[in-house]
Amino acid sequence: MHKVLQRQLRKLGIVREPPNAEQWTQFLARVDAAYSDADRDRYTLERALDLSSAEMRKRFTELRDAQKQLMAASRKAGMADVAANVLHNIGNVLNSVNTSANLIADLARSQSRTGLGKCLALLGAQPRPGAFIDDDPKGQRLIPYLHALDKTMAEERESTLLEVQSLSKNLEHIKQIVSQQLSTAKNEGSGRNVIQRVELEELLQDAISVVSSSLTSETAIEFVRELEVTALDTDHHKLLQIVMNLLANARDALAGRPSGTIRLSTRALPGDMVAIDVRDDGTGIAREALERIFSHGFTTKPSGHGFGLHSCACAAMELGGSLSAASDGPGCGATFTLVLPSGRTAKRSMQRMAALSPESTQ
Repeated sequence: MHKVLQRQLRKLGIVREPPNAEQWTQFLARVDAAYSDADRDRYTLERALDLSSAEMRKRFTELRDAQKQLMAASRKAGMADVAANVLHNIGNVLNSVNTSANLIADLARSQSRTGLGKCLALLGAQPRPGAFIDDDPKGQRLIPYLHALDKTMAEERESTLLEVQSLSKNLEHIKQIVSQQLSTAKNEGSGRNVIQRVELEELLQDAISVVSSSLTSETAIEFVRELEVTALDTDHHKLLQIVMNLLANARDALAGRPSGTIRLSTRALPGDMVAIDVRDDGTGIAREALERIFSHGFTTKPSGHGFGLHSCACAAMELGGSLSAASDGPGCGATFTLVLPSGRTAKRSMQRMAALSPESTQ
């Protein structure tokens, strides 16, 4: 006999003797009651499950809608970050572009061209130009004047060509900034490094020229270069972007002072690595600020937005390196150190960083 049945029979007092009709009636009544209770419990459970399922479907719909809204907000935030980075990095170059454009305009309006026109007009007004040059005192001064004018115009032409080259180089850098940021927005940025041999003397000079164009007459800044390493293999435009940002920060740290010094140095490190140091003797950085200096949105400038150093740190990682800051405190200046792979290890380091990027796991 089944144990459950034996237990129910014991409750009815039926232990050894066979049950009589009354006991069987009681037993069957208990069975019916148990079935009724089971049916009622099953109905209650089914109803609860129906309500729970409806509530879960409602919550799931709300979560799905919230997820869509969050994704839309994330896209907008990402687009805003891309736009802010583009504007920040392009802003560093536009001052130099504007300076070159103004210089070219000034050279185009120079008095040497006006002087040449006057000479031609003077000669055109003479019935006998040859006799005028030979006999007239004004004419006799014309040839030496034209020689001097030719020299001046040659110098102006050389200056114009240099400014045009600078303008073209800066416009190309702006194009690369936009291209890199668009690639980043499409999750292609980490794999788009263009590795080439970069001459550090030329790159640092280009960065100094860009930053110098925005200097005011209030502060005389001396740029000192000390190069132990003169070249490395990396992405030229990303490196230029980092150095320009670091120089712009050093320039801002010296604002309001009569003079200051910014030192740029390169040195070899073990493991085929190169360090680029940008050191200033400006306002310095407080200890608590050093811990957050590369955080997105953090800035110590009243008019800052906190994109520059964060984007530099990200770009350094994309190049397979790192960016760090050091300062003894307010008034003691600051040093930013960019460490990058050089030579054979550059491409391998960038590929490793690309594999670790969030885009590679999507």
